[in-house]
Amino acid sequence: MRVIRKLSLLVMSVILLTGCWNRVEINDIAIVTAIGLDLVEGDEIRLSLQVALPSKLGPAVGGGTSGKSTIVISETGRTVSEAYRNIQGKLPRRIFFSQSRVLLVGEDLAKKGVTHIIDFHTRYAEPRINSFIMFTKGRASEILKSMPRFESASAEEMKELAKQDLGMKIYVRDFLNMLLTDGLEPFAPQFSLKPLEVKTKDKSGKIQALNGIAVFKKDKLAGWMTPVETRGLLWIRNEMKAGIITVDVPKEKGGGYVSMEIVRAEAKLVPIIKHGTLRMTVKITSEYSVIENDSKLKLFETKIIEDLQEKVENEIKDRLQLVVNKAQNDFRSDIFGFGQTVYRKYPKQWNTRYKKNWEQEFAQLDVSIDSKAFIRRIGLIK
Repeated sequence: MRVIRKLSLLVMSVILLTGCWNRVEINDIAIVTAIGLDLVEGDEIRLSLQVALPSKLGPAVGGGTSGKSTIVISETGRTVSEAYRNIQGKLPRRIFFSQSRVLLVGEDLAKKGVTHIIDFHTRYAEPRINSFIMFTKGRASEILKSMPRFESASAEEMKELAKQDLGMKIYVRDFLNMLLTDGLEPFAPQFSLKPLEVKTKDKSGKIQALNGIAVFKKDKLAGWMTPVETRGLLWIRNEMKAGIITVDVPKEKGGGYVSMEIVRAEAKLVPIIKHGTLRMTVKITSEYSVIENDSKLKLFETKIIEDLQEKVENEIKDRLQLVVNKAQNDFRSDIFGFGQTVYRKYPKQWNTRYKKNWEQEFAQLDVSIDSKAFIRRIGLIK
């Protein structure tokens, strides 16, 4: 028994004493916190890396940090990997991508196509496919250089913004899946810098913000949607998690506004082929709680609640019809996944008729919105 114990202790000691043959010391690496890509003259790619300064990292205090906690390093190349090697050539530390959670792409490069970008991000071992992918109307490098307001690095603020339920949250792997899926076109959040204060002459203070979405047709940027239109996309894709809807009360009923918080929202896509014609119905069911009543309406009256529910239903219907029309007429891009819904219900018809010409079929598709709203709670004040 003693011999067995001694052997066990010896084996454990040997295991604990062994080191990792391929270990990398933190003092030998440059930790990338965000990746930015832009198109420059000569059709070359400019790769910008936001690299952490370990001595400066830490929690933000009093709305910022004392000194920059990151630096931005960039180089150009014919491909992403070539630009990456050019950056490595002027860094004393090995570039370490594994901690990067943000991939930001500029507008000019997105218009040319992003397949090669996704290819590098998924083929090369280090970059993470669960990084957030975003696009900007300006240059990605300018966003990376912006001063953070609440976190130690601007990349951390970008990541936290992407995690909010106020807009789209798209990972690189999601974007890749959309590129590879028939009957669904890619999209991703639009990122920009906005003034800290609205309606002020002070132009110095800016903060990072989500500002709608970038809409793609295959791998090329087709255009942009506003935050309001993006909310419509969230409704249709059954991804509405939280939000406020405000109803305008007519002057003949006293005027004012009633604001309601979304408690629950559910969307269902119903494709129907009848007499050889394809139609799509978007069924929306939602529940609300009144959180502010800036009107003279008596919310405890049943007729008042029914009228408010009807107004909410019309508001949602108009908003969703707006985003459907824009996708069909302006972009001809099925970002809703209508095609995928048709495939799941009518696989034979999809493969024989719709798949080949889905761009034209989608643009001409008859889409109707069926909205039902229920106000469940009105608060205590009567």
